[in-house]
Amino acid sequence: MDSYHQLKWICIIALLVIIAGCSEKKKIPPNPNVVATYNNGEITIENLENYINQRTEGLKVLVGDSLISLKDQIPRNKESYRGLIREMVLDDMVKLKIKEKQLDNRGNIRHALEHIEDELTLQELHGELHERDRIPVDELEILEYFNQNRTQFGDKSMNEVRDKIKTILVSQKEGDYVTDYISELKDVATITKNYELLRLPGLTEEEVWEAYERDKESYREPEQWVIEQLEIADTTAKAGATAQRVWAKLGSGESLEDAAKEFGKDNTYFTINYSMGMREEVFDNAVNSLNLGEFSKPIREGKKYFIVRLKEKIPASYLPFEIVKGVVRRFLTDEREKKVYEENKNKTLFTLHGRRFTLGDFYQEFMELSPAEQEMRRTYEARTQLVDRMIERLLLLEDSYDRMLNANKKEEIEHIREDMLKQVLHREEVDQKLEVSDEEVRKSYAENKAQFQTPARVKISIIVVQGSEDESAGRKAKEKIEEAYEKLQSGFFKKGMLFEEVARQYSEDPSTAQKGGQLDYWIGETDDPVYELFNHTLHEKLVNLKKGEMTEPFSLGHDYLIVKVREIQESRPLPFEEVKDHLKDDLKMKKHEKLTVNMYNKMIDQANLVIYDQVLESITHEQKEVSRTQ
Repeated sequence: MDSYHQLKWICIIALLVIIAGCSEKKKIPPNPNVVATYNNGEITIENLENYINQRTEGLKVLVGDSLISLKDQIPRNKESYRGLIREMVLDDMVKLKIKEKQLDNRGNIRHALEHIEDELTLQELHGELHERDRIPVDELEILEYFNQNRTQFGDKSMNEVRDKIKTILVSQKEGDYVTDYISELKDVATITKNYELLRLPGLTEEEVWEAYERDKESYREPEQWVIEQLEIADTTAKAGATAQRVWAKLGSGESLEDAAKEFGKDNTYFTINYSMGMREEVFDNAVNSLNLGEFSKPIREGKKYFIVRLKEKIPASYLPFEIVKGVVRRFLTDEREKKVYEENKNKTLFTLHGRRFTLGDFYQEFMELSPAEQEMRRTYEARTQLVDRMIERLLLLEDSYDRMLNANKKEEIEHIREDMLKQVLHREEVDQKLEVSDEEVRKSYAENKAQFQTPARVKISIIVVQGSEDESAGRKAKEKIEEAYEKLQSGFFKKGMLFEEVARQYSEDPSTAQKGGQLDYWIGETDDPVYELFNHTLHEKLVNLKKGEMTEPFSLGHDYLIVKVREIQESRPLPFEEVKDHLKDDLKMKKHEKLTVNMYNKMIDQANLVIYDQVLESITHEQKEVSRTQ
């Protein structure tokens, strides 16, 4: 390489070193008190401390046997501070995003926010009625109540229960007091009403009939099959074979009643009206293929097996007008109401001190009621009463605002308002983008098929010798179980006594001893952590045993056991249909987490956050020094 090229490479390397050195330089804070800067401003040491105080105010955590302030438990290190700073910036960026999207200016959201403020203001008014003795209760009333209800206070004197009685009497008087209070407000208020806007034109019988004829297909009853259904009681791995055996018996002339008594769930069968689509497709196909009086082959749904017989076919038909007339009238009334109210939504329903409230305002309030409440307010008279309640509510709110009662709830209102807007933002930026396709679910199932297995199960017989915390009793129990095991072994090459015989002779478990130690139910791993905690030792002993083999004696709690495996049911893959809902929920949760993290990371990136570690290091150093001197 010539000297020119050598010089060129030396210069390039030197330049790279300089650039690298520059990138490693610590960023200098604009002020020694500033811990971070971002697009919207800066965060000082004081801001950080105030944020910690706000987040932990009044909160305590249990440490040992004592409740300690949460603030004192926050790690005061650089990593903890960096996390809090990101949290502060993120909170600010979320508020900025809400402002950019003008979420609080949208009609439905603004209306909900107003309702929240109104509710909190009315709560403040309710509290004031009680706290400031605005509902008078005199001593004579308290004494009279005490004398009339002396038995409920036992041996307590009137002075001891005076405040309790006063609270009771205030509650009793509150309804009348508020009624009088509202009457006084109405007397001085200027109110106009146009309730005729609430009245809907009546429907003629002819209009209802025409609507029925127009939408007659909506009132069509589908074809139905009256079927006799036998559900096979057996749910083990042999259930399919059992169902085939039952089907063969029915085919050879055995009655459905007799088959149900022997093999049916709850020893019976059921007659049901069946329509296509009520069950899985395999069930539809089986029923649809039957002739009258014919039995189906065994039908499998999940782990269950069914056999059905077609008893009767009911052809499709239209429901008569007289039966559905009320439903048609209701539907037509709702349609007309929506149309009339929409056409007149800007007309004034009432005024209060010159402020207009339109039919549209009323209808929005009405549609926010629960379905049960809406049903109660269907008539013209009930809706005028609802408007009267609205006017009374507005009068109370107006009086509360005049007396600045809402100022007491200002901070709480702001917190609730912010939380609600954050939820709306999260719904739009994350929840509404959560889509999981069937293809994704199937792909996840294929990739994780090994995880979706039914656990292996066993049926066992047991010999139990009950132990005790007492050392002597425990030793005797151990000797007894070892003696039982010896009887089962009876020498190395010699076959021992039957397990059932030893169980009857030695087992102290009353529910199984006389049955030769036999447990009738399946035992296997479950999803219940508490159950697994208590039964893990037992499962561990059984996991490698084959059918007919038994364990050596082992302890379970204070007791001693010998267990023999009578039957084994191997694990099997769970079909897609059984796990698809679980898989879909799991994929949604993962996507939700990913979208949320992406949204927050994007906001932090857009904030151009710079954290000054040297300032954080100085804070932590100062705090260590303070702790050392204390």
